[in-house]
This record gives sequence, C-alpha cells and structure tokens, in this order.
Amino acid sequence: MDFKEIQKFIESDYLEWNTYFKNQDKKTEAFAIMLKISEETGELAREVLRSFGYANQERLNEPSQLNSELADVLINTILLARCLDINVPEILQRKMEMIREKIKNKGKEECTDSLCSDEPCKDCGC
Repeated sequence: MDFKEIQKFIESDYLEWNTYFKNQDKKTEAFAIMLKISEETGELAREVLRSFGYANQERLNEPSQLNSELADVLINTILLARCLDINVPEILQRKMEMIREKIKNKGKEECTDSLCSDEPCKDCGC
C-alpha cells in the first residue's frame, strides 16, 4: 500500500463513515481531529503499557489492540494534515533530509540561533 491509497481511503471511505467531519469549518474540524488524536494517543499508550505487563490481570488476558490503536493515531494524523492542507509525503521527505543532515553533522558545534526551526540552518544544518 502506498500513501496515495491511504489518502484515497481517508477521502472516500473514512469520511463517509465518520460523518462528524462533514460540513464543519476548518477550525472546528482541526480542533475536533486534535481531540480525536489525543484520545487515540491515550488508547495507544494504554496498549503499549499493557503489552509490557502494566495492566490489571483481566486486561492482560485481552487480545492486543496495539496495531489497531497505532493505525487510529496515524489515520487521524493524516486526516489533520488533510484539514490543514499539509502535504504529508513532502513534509516527511523534508524532515528525513533534516535528520540526515543532523546525523551527518553530529558532534560538530551546535547552532545557538534560537530561530532555527523547520528550515535547516545554513551554519549547522539544525
């Protein structure tokens, strides 16, 4: 499966099934999705803890929902990116390039410019 298939699923099937996001303004939709991501992240955290034995005995005997909860976080994060007109493959590519540059420059003097953020600093690549 590639990213275009995931986007197509979200645009058609997921939004047809999850009708809450229909007819909402972007601000309301973004806030709702952020709340949903928070909820799903909490459920993922619970499953991670449970997978390492940090749950009551009754919960430890239940089937793992770890994969499903991780998928929920990813789908809702992609949904938020859609709402905010963010090109996920593009931003992931840029972030991977920044990380590669940081790895390449590891151990070199770090930039002290507090304005370095998403764009690589011409001095240090941070």
